[in-house]
Amino acid sequence: MPWKSIAVMSNMGKMVAAPEDATRTQSFGILLGGNSVHKAPTHMTPTRLDSYTLAIPVSLPTRSGQQQPGNEQLLEESFSQSAPSTVVCWGYQPEGEGYTLDEHGIAVGCGDGSVFVLRPSGHAAPPNISVSVPPPLSPTETISSPTSPRRYRGLGHPSSRSASPSSIKSTLSPFQVSRSRVVSSVSTESAEAPKNYVDFDDEQERLKGMLKGRGNHRRHASTSRTRSEKDSIPSIQVGGATSGSSLRREDTRSYLFAALSPSSSTQSLSNPPSPTLVPAASLEPSGASAWRLRCHVFPPHSRVSSAISALKVHEGGRYFSCLHVSGGLSVHRTSDGSCLASTIVETKPKSAVGGKAQPTPSVLWVWRKLLVAASEESIILFACASPDEFYPMNQFIDTSSGDSDSQSLLIAYELQLGPEAAANEASLSYLGQWFLNGPLNSIAMRAEQDHSITLCYATSAGHLVSRSIRVNDPLPSPSELPESHSSTHLPLPNPFKALKALSTENVAETATQAIPERIEVGAEVHHGTFGLTETIRGLRTYDVGDEEVRLCAWSEHELLTAKWKQNVVEKFPTISTAGIHDARWINHESFSVLHADHVAMYSISHTPDGDKSDSMQEAKLLRTTPLSSYEAASIVPGGHVVSTRVKNGRRRIHFVSVDPSAHSSENSKTRTLWKARFDAFASPSKSRISSILPLELDTIVLGYTDGRLCRSSLHSLAQNDGATAQTSDFSLPGAILALDAVTNARTGERVIVGGADDGTITMWSLDTLKLYARWTVFTTPLARTISLHDEKMGRLHGCILCVSQDGTIAVVAVDGLQFVYLVPASAAPLKRICLSEDNMLLVYTDGRARLWDTKTREFWRSMSVEKAEELVQQGGWFEWDVANAPEKISALSSPHRASLDAASALLLDIPALLRQMSGSPALADSGSAPLNREAKLAHARVLLSMLLTCGISEGIDTICLEGLSIKPATTTLGVASPDTLSVVPQPNAASVWTLSPEASADRALAILSLLHFLAQFEDLAQDASTVITFYAASVGQLVADYQPPSLPRLAHHMLHTQTAEVRHALRLLLDAGVARLSDTETTELVETWQQYLPSIMADKERDSSRSAKALCICGFIAVDKYSLLPTSTLTDIAKSIAVYLHDETSPHRSLAIDLCSRGFQVWQQYVDAVEMLRALFTLATTTKKEAISVPNIGVQARSAVLHIAANNTPLFMTTLALDILHPRSVQHRKSVMQLVIFLIRKKPLVLYSNLPRLVEAIVKSLDPNSSASRDAVLDSATEILSHIVQTFPTVDFHMGSQRLAVGTSEGAVVMYDLKTATRLYVLEGHKKRTTACSFSPDGRRLVTLSLEESDVLVWKVGSSFTSFFMPGAPPRQGHSGSEPFKTLNFHIGDAAHMSIEATLVNVHFEWTADRSVKLKIKDTTLTFST
Repeated sequence: MPWKSIAVMSNMGKMVAAPEDATRTQSFGILLGGNSVHKAPTHMTPTRLDSYTLAIPVSLPTRSGQQQPGNEQLLEESFSQSAPSTVVCWGYQPEGEGYTLDEHGIAVGCGDGSVFVLRPSGHAAPPNISVSVPPPLSPTETISSPTSPRRYRGLGHPSSRSASPSSIKSTLSPFQVSRSRVVSSVSTESAEAPKNYVDFDDEQERLKGMLKGRGNHRRHASTSRTRSEKDSIPSIQVGGATSGSSLRREDTRSYLFAALSPSSSTQSLSNPPSPTLVPAASLEPSGASAWRLRCHVFPPHSRVSSAISALKVHEGGRYFSCLHVSGGLSVHRTSDGSCLASTIVETKPKSAVGGKAQPTPSVLWVWRKLLVAASEESIILFACASPDEFYPMNQFIDTSSGDSDSQSLLIAYELQLGPEAAANEASLSYLGQWFLNGPLNSIAMRAEQDHSITLCYATSAGHLVSRSIRVNDPLPSPSELPESHSSTHLPLPNPFKALKALSTENVAETATQAIPERIEVGAEVHHGTFGLTETIRGLRTYDVGDEEVRLCAWSEHELLTAKWKQNVVEKFPTISTAGIHDARWINHESFSVLHADHVAMYSISHTPDGDKSDSMQEAKLLRTTPLSSYEAASIVPGGHVVSTRVKNGRRRIHFVSVDPSAHSSENSKTRTLWKARFDAFASPSKSRISSILPLELDTIVLGYTDGRLCRSSLHSLAQNDGATAQTSDFSLPGAILALDAVTNARTGERVIVGGADDGTITMWSLDTLKLYARWTVFTTPLARTISLHDEKMGRLHGCILCVSQDGTIAVVAVDGLQFVYLVPASAAPLKRICLSEDNMLLVYTDGRARLWDTKTREFWRSMSVEKAEELVQQGGWFEWDVANAPEKISALSSPHRASLDAASALLLDIPALLRQMSGSPALADSGSAPLNREAKLAHARVLLSMLLTCGISEGIDTICLEGLSIKPATTTLGVASPDTLSVVPQPNAASVWTLSPEASADRALAILSLLHFLAQFEDLAQDASTVITFYAASVGQLVADYQPPSLPRLAHHMLHTQTAEVRHALRLLLDAGVARLSDTETTELVETWQQYLPSIMADKERDSSRSAKALCICGFIAVDKYSLLPTSTLTDIAKSIAVYLHDETSPHRSLAIDLCSRGFQVWQQYVDAVEMLRALFTLATTTKKEAISVPNIGVQARSAVLHIAANNTPLFMTTLALDILHPRSVQHRKSVMQLVIFLIRKKPLVLYSNLPRLVEAIVKSLDPNSSASRDAVLDSATEILSHIVQTFPTVDFHMGSQRLAVGTSEGAVVMYDLKTATRLYVLEGHKKRTTACSFSPDGRRLVTLSLEESDVLVWKVGSSFTSFFMPGAPPRQGHSGSEPFKTLNFHIGDAAHMSIEATLVNVHFEWTADRSVKLKIKDTTLTFST
């Protein structure tokens, strides 16, 4: 039993072990981790950082207060110190063999789960083009007959398709339609041992694929076009200017400020005035031989001892998939390493009789191989695994199914790379799983004429076996709707009567439910034996055509070739050779074999005896080419070899090219494609950051490689000011690799918990960094700390669980600093921890679980994972997914990567930081006090100092330094995607804008959001607006190979971001991106996305992210360039907006409101505009907080109403009056009246010219003949009239007589009686606009003013004798009865000429007595006697 490590801790407590046969455990140093199910603790809401967060990684200086190594040096040293496990090369060929510059690269997978990507130094990222027209086939890609409508072309080869509409590049626009060229290059995986050299990419590109059919849920046929890349290659242009502009500060202001508006709109920025901006010259060397590190990618499942086992390239080098030995599978972009999709490959429960799931067999699988079958619409990934040879074999319980030592497991996933891939989104769908009774490296695939896939492999007995594979269509399932933002559905009118509300019912699957499979695997077909005397180690195939396949199989000391045709295997003579690592067919007559020190080329030739048609064929050694020692190598198309090794402390990438037509090795050439410039082991390394714990902007804790602990602020770290850092009083003997902060529940003191690389657990005081306690209990470093703060956790309340990388758990009491006991690890990685009051349940990745008693500290029993799930479902358990990072959301976080170049990385969550800096406690994060002005400015400046790319424009740098007080920081930027970090080299300031359109979009959005925050301060608004305009519309003119922000990526953020500053920046960037589009690019982009508009999609897909992105992109384009779009497209867009606007369950109503506000004048031509306005009225006036999403869309709806009212006043007022006079309900009328109050407060000028019409509608709503309606709206009507009288001097009310006087633009005054809700009469005296009116205190006189006439008229409006005989007639005014009682003239000069807006403030009457009134016009006072 593995209890020796805690024997010395017996005085601190220990768990008592159960008998050996009950625990079935051994102590192995296996990394903590495994499968993540993203299950939150039952007592809290998950707040995990999701894919929608705008996070920017920033690498801090690694050495405090010292001279810093360059970013490129850190990357190269990290690469040199890494342990490569596999290498893949695509597109690169020797000179004269189809070599292309823009579509080749190298990826190296490492033992820590990370990937290094190298590209040519003169290489710009392949632009993500937006073409939906099928491109012609590349000359290098020949397809053999028979031609199928749909096929899986080139099993295992990089697939290609027309790319997404993310960003199209041209010299005038960020969106250029360019064509990429297919390069028929694939790579093979190399492995850590001969058994791991698994590769099935040997089929040529003529292989046929499966036919996809829609009938009977089977794929038989599809569209008629084939997947291929376009032919043309994007040109690389290098400017002739220097990288930094010489614009002076004044020139920059002159150039930028001319286009500025208060909202920093880019509508006028399409053609900026002089001076002309000259693009900066690229500082990178050009030429095919110059390579550089493109990025260092840390996939979601990367960690120590979870090596990359396989790498595959897709879409002609645009994307790559990586498989970890622990089962992590993820898809990334080669341009910047961003993650598009990820999953954990794990066995799924199998359905049994009665629909119940079969128990999961207890097997620890190691995932070593990845097969690829690419079709036009998707890519099928086959993850292959074999049992861990160190795992106890007696736990293989499913012996009836043919389990053996050579058993392999295959799990298939469907990868869909649609237009969403441009927004860092793709999908990985589970297809099915099955077992094979054969060694892993003997699995290969071929395509059949019936367009199915045949899986062939060698059994442990040496038999060749094949099985057919078909992929069925997905089974129909109930639509899974996103959770509605509204718990109370609003009664919104809908102009499309056919639309039906979608059900929000969503039944979650239980953990033991069997998942339906779409893979159909045929029965085994045996084709005889290979005839080798030893166990087969590997098998490679090559499809010749005409149902003929060449086979190459090898064992420990033998190599065999054969011909497989029409189910008959013709074996060629066996060759004696040893130490084969890998093999690959070059063509049907030659192949290459990789050994440890050389590569051998063989040719299939006929024996000289007899006729050639009847002669025997055999493989003969053509030549051997020596190889330098390597850590990882693979054979690329053509039989060439790419390898990597370290020499003299520098990592090197070698390419050995071999000419198959030559008969000697003289023509073989070894090229060094890339070599590190820095020796990673030249001198003893200085102390560097090894871990980071960000708590607040002013409190960041750092762990160093020399065991020191420091505390500093973000500002000090950004400026590399080590003098202000506080250092711990004691240094640990090793590097600090993990840090966390916990709170003492009794005292409230915060304590730092850390772990060193020697297995030490240490606790410090956060305030003083004083060492509190230290224990050495682990054999592997600390990986995770879990705080048990809930009182329902029983006796472990107040403790922490310290989990090591191998799954050992140490329980430590924070209060008292006592080590409690240790829970030993299993042979399998730890997957999940479940804790109840007296029990601890540990779930492992081998399908087993252990139950421990926390009271007696004894092991109870081992059980299957299904039994464990049943136990947890009973309730009372707290759960943690150990493989994932702690479920926290913070403005600052650490990606927790131990690599040399990533240990100092810090993730900046821009929306969270903006909320934290917000002055409103409701918007700030809980627990943080509002900041004062100085603190807000200091935080915003330090963030911008790290994000701004200084050195591009001298004028902008001067504005930032002098005007905004932003000092450049000594930090570098990276790329972040969900659970993925990419460290990128930055040789110059402009390089951060040349990675990819998606990275540019995130970076520009972060910069503009923070600048918008600064623009809120009046003294900084002008300079901030200048810099905003530069980064929104002008930075690309100064950067060579500029990758403009991706429109789909911006649309992605628009759907999921509600922070005001971020949304403002998004609108600005979207406007700028649309303005850059040429007419052709605009049309093609809309055509690509139009097919996904919500009005076209099925009901269950309308709320999908893809449909919402399509509406965002097409909607923003249509607002500015509607004249380029056909009527049908505009109709689809307008209907889609209405669909979201009127669907109370849609999560995208915020987008619909935004587009409705921006382009209402366009949409009103294609939908019922009145109904659209009414929907906005309802959303804008609802007062139920539970009916409004968070953030409150009511605020956004009211803003949209204001915008529409100002730009489309006639229609707006017509709808407003109709809804007051003829409401759908009393509640609706009341809501509209509340909207009127809002308009009076915010936009009084909108209502000014329509006041008579509005007041009459309000008066009629008070009809006493409808007492119920009058009672319902009385309060609202009274409030509206009160606001009208207080706001508009042309309206006055007399309480005693209940009379209301309203002046009109024509000079008349309308008199209403509110008691009867009728119009009494009209006073017509002025010939020009009435400026003001006022009742006398006794109500018998009404004075009216017209500034344009310079007249004051006095009217008798009190009751008279004639009113008894003529109700409603105006009283007699003078002797004639028609003229005003008095006419008073005045002259005040220019003061009488003022705008309508000025009259609302500067003109009013003031009565001093019943017959004396003062008229105040600005500073002038006139007194009249009435």
